[in-house]
Parts: sequence; structure tokens; C-alpha cells
Amino acid sequence: MSQNYRSREWKWSVLATVGITLLAIYPQLNLWLARGGNWGGSYVLVQGDEDAYSAYINALIEGRPRRNDPQTGRDDAPGSPQPESLFSIQLIPAYVIAWPARFLGLSTSTAFIILIILAAMASSLAIFRLVVSVTGDERLAAAGVVFVLCLGTLVATQGVVRTFLGTSPTYSFFPFLRRYQPAVPFPLFFVFCLFVWRGLTDASLRRIVLWAAAAGSIFAVLVFSYFYLWTAAAGWLAGLVTLWVIWQPATRRRVLLVCGIISTFALAALVPYFILISHRDPNMDKVQLLTLSHAPDLFRVSELIGLASLAALFILARRGVIEGTNRATIFVASLGAMPLIVFNQQVITGRSMQPLHYELFISNYVSLLAMVMTVALIQRGRKRVERKIPGRALALATLLAFGWGVLESTGAAKLDVNLARLRDDAMPVTKRLAELAKTDGTLNARPGGNDLRPVVFSSPRPLADCLPTGSPQASLWALHMDAFPGASPAERKERFYQYLYYSGTTSQELEQSIIDGRFSIMVALFGVERVIPGLVENVQPLQLDEMRREWLAYGEYAASFSRERAAKPTLSYVVVPTEAPPELSNLDRWYEREPGERVGLFTIYRVRLRP
Repeated sequence: MSQNYRSREWKWSVLATVGITLLAIYPQLNLWLARGGNWGGSYVLVQGDEDAYSAYINALIEGRPRRNDPQTGRDDAPGSPQPESLFSIQLIPAYVIAWPARFLGLSTSTAFIILIILAAMASSLAIFRLVVSVTGDERLAAAGVVFVLCLGTLVATQGVVRTFLGTSPTYSFFPFLRRYQPAVPFPLFFVFCLFVWRGLTDASLRRIVLWAAAAGSIFAVLVFSYFYLWTAAAGWLAGLVTLWVIWQPATRRRVLLVCGIISTFALAALVPYFILISHRDPNMDKVQLLTLSHAPDLFRVSELIGLASLAALFILARRGVIEGTNRATIFVASLGAMPLIVFNQQVITGRSMQPLHYELFISNYVSLLAMVMTVALIQRGRKRVERKIPGRALALATLLAFGWGVLESTGAAKLDVNLARLRDDAMPVTKRLAELAKTDGTLNARPGGNDLRPVVFSSPRPLADCLPTGSPQASLWALHMDAFPGASPAERKERFYQYLYYSGTTSQELEQSIIDGRFSIMVALFGVERVIPGLVENVQPLQLDEMRREWLAYGEYAASFSRERAAKPTLSYVVVPTEAPPELSNLDRWYEREPGERVGLFTIYRVRLRP
């Protein structure tokens, strides 16, 4: 490869990477500019689940075991083992973040700010390198990076397009940057594709073996990183191998060699993986919404885009415009087929688990990548003439895609501006609780059993979710408590009722919140699958009778509240806004509050259960 070519490739890859990175960091920049010198150190939440991920990372940075529950404070310990969770099984990304952060003395918030920058850069470079390797066109690769990563939210029918249609988006911003899942392993999917391509096309037997081993190693890492990426990688590879064996019969031995090596690594990873799965929390299948179904799923946008790419390749091959049996054509066709495979695997397996995650985190990007590469193949044509796509057309397409990315990034920042400020206002509280942990017994608490860490009741509700990102105490209740195995569904419901009771919420107020569809209330009472459309197919809509039962049940619970209930769990701290605290008369009936300590915009009270 000439020095001039390397220079051009470097230039185009840098341009694409810088553009995507600026979009990725914009919400954080927006908060920094708004807060100025008053910035408290928080990271901007770009997706609600990040609170759960950052709480788990914070626990690892503190030195807690792999199987820990940062919400209830229950950790794995001899004589009191904790079950496996998706956090403890998908452990590689967590430790990739936690170990360097602990070594460098970084807070979880700082680590998450750095992570979104590195994830944007790594994803851009991985996609760029893959497109260049298959098509040889560095300009198209740079445009493809912008096209794929900026339009992924649109193809998932989330973000700004929902706002334009007058509906509320489930996800905003760029789904691939959700920290730390799938942000950390996301680039590895495309690196895996690249290594497989190299293994199937290299001329040297030694290099074929090395590329296949590298691909197998990446697959093994994906297994312990994110379920939806390794299963998507497996589905894509199965489609690629099928097409390759049919259309490249002369290279079957090579395909068997590459697949055999990758399968060896995959088996070595999947055996311990399924052993860990067998020790999972009994409630995990319900929390992860595992459903039994053989019904096909054929009309998602990413599937339609993939089908369009496949149809274009087929028609053009029949007309002689492109060579249908060419290796690049087969590879691109496998990318187009991947969404169809992952969304319809349940036709054979009979099991489906939140297919929306494929739609959000991988199939949308792969289908767009297939479209980009299809354009490259059409441009090159059957004669493989080195014709370049007109620069103006490529620049226009790139600018339009980047412009949409700007809308996604700025729209997400505007949508979550109040939450970003609240989380930043809470940072002094988080830091103060971390200081109090050195003397209140938190750090010396015996994991497991009934000897729990001090429990914090915090209001408003978003505060309860974000405090564990920097403080080691347990929470009375938090929205993402069901993501961890420490509390059973019955205990989580009990804790939520307690949270409402201590907040002074009446049965009538809960009734109105349910009628209004308040997200956190609805999820806590009815489960996320009944609230977020698309997580599970054919979910029955909530009925008025179900809603009525909940607010009546809470009314009975509040009326019969007792000291025994107040002691399970026993509170140690209460954190409320100083200027507009909730009505705490219910809490004061059972607890004595010491004089409060004002910390920023909040007040921290130590509390003791009344005799």
C-alpha cells in the first residue's frame, strides 16, 4: 500500500471520527457550558438504564465482588451467596472500565464521560476499517461512518423522528453509545466482521489461521460482554457461511477451517457462560422478558432496509451489473440478511427476549452498513473499474446524515436538560454520603444476610437512581432496582410502597399518577414490558381494573403501616430538597430526624427508628 494511499485513508478516517465524537460529547459539553464553574462533576445521562450500569461500576471501583447489588447493598459472601445477574455474567466491559478507573483514581462519572468519547472514536474507526477493507474506497468509508452512526436512531424509529410524529421516544440520542452496554463491545462486532472477512479472503494459510483465531477471540469477548451483540454476530456468521458455501464452493475448505477455529473459541466461551446462566437469579427470565414464541417478525425498518439491499444485489447480479458470486457481494448480502436472521431466530428456537434491543443496538447499524456497501458495489460494477462516486453527491449525503445526527444530539440534550441539572445538583450529596460512609459502618458492613449497608430514602425519584453512582449506601427504592438480583419482586413492590408512603403520597395522588401515565410509577407497579412498547410482542394493554387494584392496594398498605414494616429495611439517611421537601409526616411518625446538614440544594438527615 502506497504512502499516499495511507495518508488519504488516515485523513478521511480522522474526519469521520472527529465528527462523530463531537456529536457524542455534545450533551456533556452543553451541561459544562450551562453550569460553568458550578459543574458538580456528573456525567449526562443519555439513556435511563445508564444509572444502573454506573451504579454497578461504582460498586466494582469500591472493591465489591462481581456479584453485587448496589441498590439493596447485598453482596456475594461466604455463607450468603448471591445469584448471577446479567451484570455479573456480562463482566468484561464492566471490569474494562472499573479497573483502570480504580487504578487512576477516577470517579464513575469521570469514567463514563471518557468512555463515551472513546466509544465514539472506536466505533467510527472500526466501521471505517471494515468498509475500506471490503470496498477499497476510503471516501465512501468516511461517509459510511457518518451515515451509519448518525442514522441508526432513525432506522430504529426512535429519537427525533418520534418527536416529529408527535409521540414520545423510548430512546433518544445514539443508542450505540449507551454506557456501558453496548458502548464498550459495540466496535468489537465490526472488528469481528473484519477479521472474518480477512480470514476468508487472505491468500496465506498462516494468516488465515491467525485471522480466524483473532475473530474467535473477539467472539469469546462478546459472549461475556453483551447478549445482543454475540447472538447477532453468531446469526450474521451463520448467514455468511451459508451464502459463501453456496456461491463460493471452491473455497469450502477455507470456510470450514475458519469456522472450525472460531467455533473452538466460541465453545470455550459458551461452556462457562451457560454454567453462569444456570446459576442466574430465578427472577431474571421475567425481568429480561423471555417469551416463548414461534411467530415470525418481518416488518421492522432494519429488516426492510436489509431486504432492499438484498433485492438490489440480486437484481443487479441477474442483469450483469455486478458479479453475484464475488466475495464482496456475498459479504454485503450477509450483512443485509442479518436483521432477518436475528428477528426470526425464534421461528426455530421458540424463544425471544426483548427483540427491541436488536432493533436499537445492532440491526439498525448493520442494515445501514449493508446499504452503504451495496452502493459501493454498484459503483464499482462487474468490471471492477475504479470509478469514484461523485464528490458532490457523497458530500451532500454525508452532510444530510450529519445534520440529522446534530438533530439527534441537540434534541437529546434539550429533552433531558432538567434531569441533567438535577443529577449535577445531586453530586455534592453523593460526595458527602461517600464521606459519611467512612464512619457510618458502610465500608465495614458484612455483605449478605441481614447486616445490610445503611439505607437512604431520597426524593425526588430520579435522585434515588443516581446516588449509587458515587455513594456506597443502599437505597430504599430506585427505578432500576429490578435490574439486580438482591430483592425479590415482592420485596421491590414493598419498598416502592414504602417509598410512596414516606414521600407523603396519598392513594388519590397515586391514582392520578397512574391515570396520567407517570413513567416511573407505571414501571414500578406494572413492569417495564407493560409500559415501553415493543419490548415484548403481543403484550396486553393495561386495563382500568388493574390500575384500580394498585391504588386501592396501596391505600390499604398505607392505612395498615406499622413499626415492623418501617424496620424492613431500617433507614439511616433521608435526603430531600431543602427548598421544597416532600411531606414527611408519615416518616416522622416512625423515625426521629437529627438536625439536617445542608449540602448544596439538598438536606441530609440522619434518622433513627423510634422505640
